[in-house]
Amino acid sequence: LMRPSLRGGNDNPGKGECFLGEVDDILAAAEFLTTRSDVDPKRIYLGGHSTGGTLALLAAASSARFRAVFAFGPVADARQYGDSGCLPQNASDAEAAPRAVVDFLKDVRTPTFVIEGEHGNLGVFPFLREAKKAASVELVTIPGANHFSAVFPASAALAEQIMAAPGPPPRFPLAVAAIGKRAADNAAAATK
Repeated sequence: LMRPSLRGGNDNPGKGECFLGEVDDILAAAEFLTTRSDVDPKRIYLGGHSTGGTLALLAAASSARFRAVFAFGPVADARQYGDSGCLPQNASDAEAAPRAVVDFLKDVRTPTFVIEGEHGNLGVFPFLREAKKAASVELVTIPGANHFSAVFPASAALAEQIMAAPGPPPRFPLAVAAIGKRAADNAAAATK
């Protein structure tokens, strides 16, 4: 597991670029992993949640270097973050365009999964469904979960599937039913 720290964050030099240079940082971190003797360069996965999910999708549109990409609760356009985001809602289309991942999904060549709880940030799904027509993107909704509670059950199910999928198959065999079952099991355990 590698959790790269991006430019301008965590006391790193530079300043945040609102989804531009940060994608370069993610790709550079992946390239660094390929140089390690304890890493199989054909089995590097990328995942991120919320803003990290948006970054993961932008990285997937920029490079086919990952075996699979998992974007938990991303947005289609950086302006959807509203006042708390790095790009004002009234930003020009020219400023927003390179940060609107929905416009780049057609460029995704890696198996990519957009995962969100059924009670989460589902406003992104209509945009992604439209763009998905030409992309290697699958949309996964976790029953009964929200933007945050979807992460653990989906991550646990994905980890099990990653560990059980040796070798470089052309398509990551995500068992969506396993994620839904894990979410239901966790919900049942939480009510006991």
